[in-house]
Amino acid sequence: MAYPCEEIQANRDDAYKYTSKGNLVAVISNGTAVLGLGDIGALASKPVMEGKGLLFKALADIDVFDIEVDRTDVDQFVDAVKAIAPTFGGINLEDIKAPECFEIERRLKKELDIPVMHDDQHGTAIISGAALLNGLEVVEKEIGEVKVVILGAGASAISCARHYVRLGVNPQNMIIVDSGGILTTKRQDNGELNEYKAEFARDIEDGGITSAMEGADVFLGLSKGGLLAPEMVGKMASRPLIFALANPDPEITPEEVLSVRNDAIVATGRSDYPNQINNVLGFPYIFRGALDVRATEITEGMKMAATEALALLAKEPVPDDVLSAYGGEQMQFGPAYLIPKPFDARVLIWEASAVAEAAVKEGVSRYSVDEFDIDSYRNELEARLGLTRSIMRGVINQAKRDVQRIVFSEGEDPTIIKAASQCIAEEICEPILLGQIERIESVKEELGLEFECQTIDVRYDPRRRDEYAEELHRLRGRRGLTHDDAIRLLKSTTYFAPMMVRMRDADGYLGGVSHHYTDIVRPCLQIIGPDPDSHRIVGMYMMTVNGQLLFIGDATINIYPDARTLAEIAIQTSKVARRFGEKPKVAMLSFSNFGTSDELRTDRIEEAIEIVRELEPDLEIDGPMQADTALVAEIQEDYPFMSFRGPANVLICPNLASANIAYKLLQRIAGAEMTGPILEGLSRPAHVLQRRDSVRDVVHMAAICAVDAQRDSKQRLID
Repeated sequence: MAYPCEEIQANRDDAYKYTSKGNLVAVISNGTAVLGLGDIGALASKPVMEGKGLLFKALADIDVFDIEVDRTDVDQFVDAVKAIAPTFGGINLEDIKAPECFEIERRLKKELDIPVMHDDQHGTAIISGAALLNGLEVVEKEIGEVKVVILGAGASAISCARHYVRLGVNPQNMIIVDSGGILTTKRQDNGELNEYKAEFARDIEDGGITSAMEGADVFLGLSKGGLLAPEMVGKMASRPLIFALANPDPEITPEEVLSVRNDAIVATGRSDYPNQINNVLGFPYIFRGALDVRATEITEGMKMAATEALALLAKEPVPDDVLSAYGGEQMQFGPAYLIPKPFDARVLIWEASAVAEAAVKEGVSRYSVDEFDIDSYRNELEARLGLTRSIMRGVINQAKRDVQRIVFSEGEDPTIIKAASQCIAEEICEPILLGQIERIESVKEELGLEFECQTIDVRYDPRRRDEYAEELHRLRGRRGLTHDDAIRLLKSTTYFAPMMVRMRDADGYLGGVSHHYTDIVRPCLQIIGPDPDSHRIVGMYMMTVNGQLLFIGDATINIYPDARTLAEIAIQTSKVARRFGEKPKVAMLSFSNFGTSDELRTDRIEEAIEIVRELEPDLEIDGPMQADTALVAEIQEDYPFMSFRGPANVLICPNLASANIAYKLLQRIAGAEMTGPILEGLSRPAHVLQRRDSVRDVVHMAAICAVDAQRDSKQRLID
């Protein structure tokens, strides 16, 4: 350990290089203002701090030590935190009462060179600020003109007021009410207000929440449950925003608001109501961005960037995995969906990158503007969400370099329409949607999506009766297909779509979310046909499980392959592995290791291996072997003659049944993330979707299809 110690002694910044400092945050409290419990002391606050540490790790992959400091004196608390600060890359202050929390944060920010944030102050401000921006957009009001009433004048309320002013609220249009009434200059002159409350004292008549609410456009509650009566809401301006954030009981419930008016937009801090304003949307991602650029502080500009990122993300289509987590309810930007849901994985990418970029631009990062690549950083963040996302980000970036036309046979399906919208937004491909145009537009409207792409009602497309029918009849005439049969078949989008690819009216094809697998594959085989250089068409899955990338084949096409077909499956699957940046190690799987006895020999597999070695002599392949032998290096030591060491990444099953069983068991029991089936061996790009694929799955397959189309286009140029 001496060597890194000496390096750090010579250059303090090397602590980020040789230790865990750069990914370690301290959650520090003295337990004087624990949410809903009050001043319970340092030790009693520990469960809350431990819970916060879990959220940091689960949502942003940040390590945490929770530290409970048994000191309430400001000087003693600050000295304690400063003394341990060298251990950490950032400090999250938590549940410290006002007004001491203001001074504690101010001093630590000034005296330390790492990010410090009191989440109770700033978290609610950042999140509710995003809801404010979007809520005012929905009700069509200008932020500089609205009247804002804040009930509560603690740390969070003061921070929210300051943040709202930075967002554009006119301070003269803001009224703050505490337990003594409206913060007025009269109360300030009487010495009733501390310096933080005095900042927002208004030169108006004394009063309470009842008088303050008259004509208000926005209410923000950071006080106690039940303090806002329905009749007060009735006195607000038209289409008001009501953010009742007291927990667990809000100042007024959405039901109570609805009893007096139906034009209000309501947000609470609770997950059982729409528009949950929860600090978990802020602190993990703000610190993630700050840590990754080694920021020396968290500035107002970084907080503003977090607010704006959340506001923008709420306007994006909501992924299926988020919808599933909330009971499958439809969500789209509007009165019931002002901000993203707390467990939307995209928040990490959007918010952390916005915070990091702001830190670099403001000069509080250890990276210069020239050194920081925002696109590369967003890719790094996506990699934290899992190996599949990391791999697919590279594929998506490749697809964006030369945008291809991908036709979707199920253009009316909501999943396809949402995926098409995302493909356009990310410039992955140019979608072509097949279906009834009126129905497609209706579904887009239902989903709240606005985008333009080519849509085709195949029933009325003239190509169906002309060149497409002629080509299909030419292909299948000697199989008994008449010209009229061809016209009839092409009424089906599952025949029309592959014909578009064959006739170069589209570059690739995807289908399958609402059809059986064979309904998609059969037309592809008949119309697109196999690649002349391929012995067989192969269907395989890419999967990530326990941090390992695997390719398994053939799980979809060949029922009981002979030796030549098995060899082709191994070669084709290896080609796909190479496209994803993997050097293939191929294990030919069986029920025994290398024919344990003459009775258990697997001649078909052994013959397939010999064929592969003849066709692809540089390919690492061995078998037949059991699955654990393929994956466990210790078992491989019993077979010193094996041609590779370490876990195989291409697994070839002896038949379709075993491959299908294997991938579904891995998916359901081991939690493997599956991408596919990926078809290899067709003469032009086409892939089959699964009936329960999510929007993300479809987008990933569209990217794969687009990259295949790029490769096909280059090959045609060479030919």
